[in-house]
Amino acid sequence: MAFYDSWNYRRYVGWWVLMALSIGLFASLSWAGSVLKLGSLLANPDAYQSKIVRVEGIVAKHQLKHIKGLAKNVDKCVQSFTVTDETGAMQAAYSANCSSAMNLLRNQDRVTMEARFEWAPVKAGMLNVQDVLTKRAT
Repeated sequence: MAFYDSWNYRRYVGWWVLMALSIGLFASLSWAGSVLKLGSLLANPDAYQSKIVRVEGIVAKHQLKHIKGLAKNVDKCVQSFTVTDETGAMQAAYSANCSSAMNLLRNQDRVTMEARFEWAPVKAGMLNVQDVLTKRAT
């Protein structure tokens, strides 16, 4: 009987596979776990490119576009705005259901959000908001 056919070998390989999957999961969640400053995203954009990051800042220059869906009761609100903190400012976009007032942002709201960071060399960074975690009127 060869070693790779034994129970110990399968258990050994299974342990390493589980460890690799766990490390991959924690590594992907680590970017979104702590609040990052906008300045750190802009200072090192390649490290955060296409990653989900958690940022906090104040909403400014808010614009709302209401999109009526083809299906009944499907209304989307696409919100574009600038989010600023003490280290910088960045454009952001957030698509949400219009029927919920909780999803609508306003100028001067302090928000914590998870967003996908996108960087293009000729443009500044862009945040594609996935979820608004907290929102406080200031």
